[in-house]
Amino acid sequence: MNGVSTVWGRLGRAAVLVFLTGLALLLMVPMVWMVLCAFTPQSELQRAVPMGGTFSALTRQTLTDSEQWRGWLRTYFTLENFREPQARTGLFDVTAMPREEFERARVHGWLFSAVRAVRPADPARAREPVAGGRLLLWFENTLFIAVATTVLSVLLNAMAGYAFAKMDFPGRKTLFWLVISTIMIPGQVTVIPLFLLITSALQWHNSFLAIILPMVAAPVGIFLMKQYIQSLPGTLEDAARIDGCSEIGIFVRVIMPLSKPILAVWAIFTFIGAWKAFLWPLVITDSQDMYMLEVGLKTLQFTAGARNIGVVMSAALLASIPMVVVFFLFQKHLTKGLTVGAVKG
Repeated sequence: MNGVSTVWGRLGRAAVLVFLTGLALLLMVPMVWMVLCAFTPQSELQRAVPMGGTFSALTRQTLTDSEQWRGWLRTYFTLENFREPQARTGLFDVTAMPREEFERARVHGWLFSAVRAVRPADPARAREPVAGGRLLLWFENTLFIAVATTVLSVLLNAMAGYAFAKMDFPGRKTLFWLVISTIMIPGQVTVIPLFLLITSALQWHNSFLAIILPMVAAPVGIFLMKQYIQSLPGTLEDAARIDGCSEIGIFVRVIMPLSKPILAVWAIFTFIGAWKAFLWPLVITDSQDMYMLEVGLKTLQFTAGARNIGVVMSAALLASIPMVVVFFLFQKHLTKGLTVGAVKG
């Protein structure tokens, strides 16, 4: 009887594994399609059935004959979606910008200013186009904003979580549940009042501060931090207080080192969320030099042409590479993030 149960158990696990593998392959279809479109000529993408000629020409003889295989690659595999010097319709051509404007960018402008202080710029080169310069700015802006948002969010949410978990002050529970209740408010509802606050009251329109600060404090982050810090033994804090350590010292020297797992989880989630941010950066910025990557990719649908699918897909492919790398490097922490808040208390 035990042997039969074991066999059925193995069959059940095998069936689940097959089902999950098929589901994973199904979810990978959009990614595979994006990669194929990025390297497919525009003539194939404009057909009634996109890539119909590409797949119909990929026969068994093509795969076995090296000469036909090379001919198939020359016909249906191209880099023109990334760079097309003659027609100037590639991604790096469409996103080219004058060198003078590129060197005045907000993130790296200080570096070129320091170089010009030592060696004056050549006026003849000032109007030369920098291939893919605007795309590089979008990557640069996104990386700067994502890193700044992650650092500030981890620090601020950890401090708030420590206060709710370990400090006793009047109205602590009420204030905590009030903060948590804001999770039910959709972000789209706060866009207009937040926009009026940033532009009219603070005069931060079209600035990095206007993008970063609204994404720093997060009720979910405060909840996760509070739940994790609450599980840490209070005897460590008491010992630190006996040794004369202040509350700030306890937070920095005791709580932060012991909270590395939850800090890493929240840092990863915050970085991914900031990298993929779209609505708020779209609303608060109107200069292409300030665009984040997702906003810039949306504008490509207009600057590259409504039917220039290859250029948009090539840009999407480049934009997805950092997220794929982050996923594979930190997938263990991402998995742990699903259960890290499930601490009784």
